[in-house]
Amino acid sequence: MSTRKITIPGLPNVRDLGGLRGAGRGYLRRGILVRGPAPSPETAPALGNLGIRTVIDLRLDDERRLYQGPECTGATVLPRPVAGDMSRIRGNLRPLPSDYLANYRGMLARAAPVAAEIVGLLADEAKVPLYICCAMGKDRTGVVSALVLRALGVRTADVARDYALTARAYRALRSGDPRPNWTRTDTLAQLRLRTSTPEATMRALIAGIEADHGSVARLLILHGLQEETRLRTIASAFTHPVHL
Repeated sequence: MSTRKITIPGLPNVRDLGGLRGAGRGYLRRGILVRGPAPSPETAPALGNLGIRTVIDLRLDDERRLYQGPECTGATVLPRPVAGDMSRIRGNLRPLPSDYLANYRGMLARAAPVAAEIVGLLADEAKVPLYICCAMGKDRTGVVSALVLRALGVRTADVARDYALTARAYRALRSGDPRPNWTRTDTLAQLRLRTSTPEATMRALIAGIEADHGSVARLLILHGLQEETRLRTIASAFTHPVHL
């Protein structure tokens, strides 16, 4: 995580997805795809300093009304609300990994079109760097990022390891450290519990998609991604040619 982590006080989970290996010998270029929590007005300027041109905001409309932020980055903000099935998580002090997996599966119908759109945006140099965010940068951001990365050929193991880095980022928080506004009513212990879902959860999600559809790319194609767009993004977004 140390080579991809981007330190922004108040946003504990920002990282560059560049450096992850594709299907061949290519690596996703640094500085084109970043993920994390939605910024507040206080933290947005620091995020804007990264040169972010496009923000994909996965929060629901009521979340956006309550907590502003991405507009302050100076980037183009694309609201793309994503929601899953929170019935097994909401009000549960200790949700199980299986509860999160059910939530992730419930959000696929909304997350897949967003991921398909992002794959296309990554091929447009005028749109990158691109920042994917939700409230905490864990669940919705984790699922959408995983769909994008897997569709571009990043290994499942690497996608799952990246997903688990969120737990490490929040575990590293100490009392008094700045953090996103929407987490300030939680104790550190509660916050760590909410972000401690293991990487096996993401592996299970991807395995289920691939069992049902053959590949994540095929799922995204069902939701509007053109294969020629995917191949164009692979050619432009990786540092060396990727052989599929």
